[in-house]
Amino acid sequence: MASGRLPDEGPVRLGSVDLPAGKLVKGNIEGDHVAWATVDPVPRAGWAWAALSELHPRTGLVPILLDGLPGDSMRFDSPELAGLSHDRLRPWDSGEFYIPDDPREADGLDVGALVKEMWRDWAWMGDDDPELAEMRGPFTLEWPGLAPPGDAPLTPAERQRALDVVLPRIRGHRRPEPEARIGLVAADRPADVLAVVGWDALVPRAESLLELIAVLRSWEDRFGARLIEVGFADLRLFVERPPRTLEAAQLLAAEQVGLADECIDAASDVQRIAARLLNGPFWTFWWD
Repeated sequence: MASGRLPDEGPVRLGSVDLPAGKLVKGNIEGDHVAWATVDPVPRAGWAWAALSELHPRTGLVPILLDGLPGDSMRFDSPELAGLSHDRLRPWDSGEFYIPDDPREADGLDVGALVKEMWRDWAWMGDDDPELAEMRGPFTLEWPGLAPPGDAPLTPAERQRALDVVLPRIRGHRRPEPEARIGLVAADRPADVLAVVGWDALVPRAESLLELIAVLRSWEDRFGARLIEVGFADLRLFVERPPRTLEAAQLLAAEQVGLADECIDAASDVQRIAARLLNGPFWTFWWD
């Protein structure tokens, strides 16, 4: 398979990974395919994602787990997918995407300045409000600076537990869900996926998408935090080098608290976010 070329519809084999029948996903521009997606869930999807991620330098395809808002059940008419059915999943089956961006436009953005501005917008919402002051703690209104890079990777035991136990648990609302549909996107790196597909959760704040790409790239570089799951208005990152001290986790929480409406476990204050970032293999973000 040529590097960066989306597979045809039907089953796909990449390296040692066999994926069930999939379909091409159209983006905002008519006739332009932005991703390939399995029609049905894949068993042990976390491990399949990990194996496909290792193949990215050869394939040019970034794997992601697909999440989203459920819709009506549907069937596909192409011969390769005849007889297969699943619940319609927004935006992947509904085409609810924005016009794609060129990820290279994020190259010159200053991540430190971007995150500082996000902090100021969030922290100054009510500078004299005691409740907001508590949400900022241990920091003041002043931007505390970027968190240092993580330097202690997940141990093999932590990685196994993350993919076998933690990921299925946080994906399932009532019971663990080890299965998930998998998408493939032709992108240079995981952080660029949102721009390539035209993810529109930030619309009407569409101008913020490239800023989000720049921040995701920085976390990818500093913490090995790679995009693992994309939904309708939420993202999840798998983190190879999470913060290992409370101080580092608090600084990272200050970067995250102003980025999304809610972070891990619906947390929206520095201390609660930091407690979940400490040694944590997954980061979650949700926009209203």
